[in-house]
Amino acid sequence: FQNVGLTSSVYKAIIHKGFKVPTPIQRKCIPVVLQGDDVVGMARTGSGKTAAFLIPMFEKLKAHSAKVGARALLLSPSRELALQTQKVCKELGKYTDLRSCVLVGGDSLDDQFSMLASNPDILIATPGRLLHLMVEMELDLRTVQYVVFDEADRLFEMGFAVQLHEILSRLPPTRQTLLFSATLPKMLVDFAKAGLQEPTLIRLDADTKISRDLEMAFFCIKEVEKEAALLHLLRNVIKLPKTTRNKDDGSDKKKKKKQYKQSATEDDRQTILFAATKHHVEYLSNILIMAGYQVSYVYGSLDQTARSVQITRFRTGVTNLMVVTDVAARGIDIPILENVINYDFCGSSKVFVHRVGRAARAGRRGWAYSLLTSDELPYLVDLELFLTRPLVLGNEKDEIDYTRDLSVGTMPKDALADDVTWIQNKVASDAEMQGLVSTANNAYKLYNRTKPRASPESYTRAKELLKRKAWKDLHPLLVNEENSSAMELERQQMINMISGFRPAETIFEVGQRGTRKISPATSMMRERRQNVGKMIGAFKIQTAEAEAAEDAAIQKAKEDARNNKEQQVIADLGDNVAEEELASTFNIPSNKKESKPKSYRDEEFYISYTQKDANTERGYAMNTSGNFMEQAGKAQLDLIGDDNDTIKSKQNQLRWDSKKHNFVKGTGIGSDNKKMIRTESGALIPASYKSGRFDEWTKKTRTTIPRAGELELPSASHKAQQRRFKHTRTDDAKPLDPLAFDYDKKMKKRKRADDESGSTPNDKNNNNKRSKVAMGQRRVGGRGVASELKNAGQIRKTRIQQGKRKEKSARAPKKGKGGKGRR
Repeated sequence: FQNVGLTSSVYKAIIHKGFKVPTPIQRKCIPVVLQGDDVVGMARTGSGKTAAFLIPMFEKLKAHSAKVGARALLLSPSRELALQTQKVCKELGKYTDLRSCVLVGGDSLDDQFSMLASNPDILIATPGRLLHLMVEMELDLRTVQYVVFDEADRLFEMGFAVQLHEILSRLPPTRQTLLFSATLPKMLVDFAKAGLQEPTLIRLDADTKISRDLEMAFFCIKEVEKEAALLHLLRNVIKLPKTTRNKDDGSDKKKKKKQYKQSATEDDRQTILFAATKHHVEYLSNILIMAGYQVSYVYGSLDQTARSVQITRFRTGVTNLMVVTDVAARGIDIPILENVINYDFCGSSKVFVHRVGRAARAGRRGWAYSLLTSDELPYLVDLELFLTRPLVLGNEKDEIDYTRDLSVGTMPKDALADDVTWIQNKVASDAEMQGLVSTANNAYKLYNRTKPRASPESYTRAKELLKRKAWKDLHPLLVNEENSSAMELERQQMINMISGFRPAETIFEVGQRGTRKISPATSMMRERRQNVGKMIGAFKIQTAEAEAAEDAAIQKAKEDARNNKEQQVIADLGDNVAEEELASTFNIPSNKKESKPKSYRDEEFYISYTQKDANTERGYAMNTSGNFMEQAGKAQLDLIGDDNDTIKSKQNQLRWDSKKHNFVKGTGIGSDNKKMIRTESGALIPASYKSGRFDEWTKKTRTTIPRAGELELPSASHKAQQRRFKHTRTDDAKPLDPLAFDYDKKMKKRKRADDESGSTPNDKNNNNKRSKVAMGQRRVGGRGVASELKNAGQIRKTRIQQGKRKEKSARAPKKGKGGKGRR
């Protein structure tokens, strides 16, 4: 950072934060951004993208401007990511007087009005709430010089395209725009609406996609064994402790506050668990709490206050297991995260990269565990093509490198049986758990219907993998002395044979043996067996030969690996002689055998029918081919009429409104002269709609905000520094009990404190200081009691008021009142 040429305030904050050397994305982005160019940056999650756009921002803005108007705008897809950006922004800008504020949904509008009235330099916002405030306050963004789209692909995927287009239309054309994301397609067609001008593309880690320090394991189980497999994984593989170092018992408030200042360590084995829907999050969190684990949970529709509490408990180590959904977890930054568990396997390779990218950050090692059913196997094949890493089933390899191989295996059936029974008993004995299970099952059906499909080739290869013997092998992580003995292996093989047993008779032939009169269905099946019996036998022989060849190839590969390892060990035992000296002394023959080429194609002129990195781009694609309706919508050909009559008939075409249960005209988005936008709650409202909340706030607080470009009010700096909440309550201290055993000790302590504070009511030089407090009583709120002695002005004022009252009471009564005086 010394060679970048940063100002002293920014460099001092960077060193104080602990950054010494910039990450690759920072090393490439910061100089380009400081030149004023638009940038599209791509790097993995946890590579330092936030600092890559915050450091140049502080360098450009330098100090607070007295002119009204924000100068930097940072857009985030979620509230957690916006709050995380604000945290880093405060740390890097601690030696500057720049002001920043967070505008996210779920917070009070009045508080956000107050923050905007303090003339902040930096706005960190989500698109929905920012657009709401722009319409409500008629917020002018013409002064914005620096715009950042953090997690840009997620912004567009979450349906913020309309809001982004509306926000960009209100920004000045001279702005500098930056797009940062973990995944970006090569073709920037999806981001053309962002309005970049000749951007510089900085794409890092395009080959690795995920961290090299991340180890992955995949477990194949049945759907009914998922919860039991999760408990077995936490207990025997991860060995997650059920008690945490910072466990909160709520008994001591002072101790509780101290604990929250601490952060989680590697000993806590922080683990994050991804589930499909929020109903799964509620169900799994209850199951894990019943099992004795310290659990936090977060999902999209959770209240903002509860969400902040749950994240803080996990980040500070009060809990060591967090259950989340994909939507809620985007942008949650956990400094030390060791394990990621995919309870429901994701339907997109890009989502998998975002999930597992939270572990193995900043040079640390981490694990990613995934639970797979047979229906989810095609998505694993897609992931294999996307990551270009080999798929290893069971014990096909003696030594598995979990950072390079995708290791797949099963869990021991007998170990899961007890957990399955325990979960069934817990659910059966609790009516609330039964409701959660049924709700989660219904939500999972809808989740599967809306999940994008894998490629057709992956479904074909998944069927082939299911037929292989190694598919039912135990996972290497679970192989130990107990389940690796010869008797245990034979028992496991017998169980696999029983589970794969197929009877010789079909259902049409059951009970027909030894009977003279057979049914027509039985005779039909016997005739069919005679006709296709030879083909079935040939297919079985072919399958057996293929399995034998596969086993032989696996055995040969294992032997070659052992031989290579032995050769390396033997070579290491010799003297260290340079290769040049060996070549000059001996005539060393080449070990490479001249083998036949695998392909006769000319690599220079050959044109493939697919793109070179088609699998990678398919994983990064934002618009994946999902259900039939999406595919049919893309294939639809809609032509515009060539005369006035056909054009008008197209505009007046009827469509079915599912809410009104009737045919209506138009698109349903709004009339031609009314632009509709979607708020942060998802409701469609006119773009010019104002609720009047800001006008009410200005009348209530008697505050006026100058226009953009004008000088700020003197009260703006005061509003920026004031605390949102201030406790003003003070309670009188209880008098000391003379019969208490420590009465003398406390009296001496208070007397000493009074002597140190110093002043008396008669001290002329200390009239404004607090007076001495009576012995045996404590000062309230750390301040002395106000003096009861009045000065000359107060005495004069009191006498005048008393004289007026006396004159008024001695006044003659009004006529018609009966002379009885005032009533």
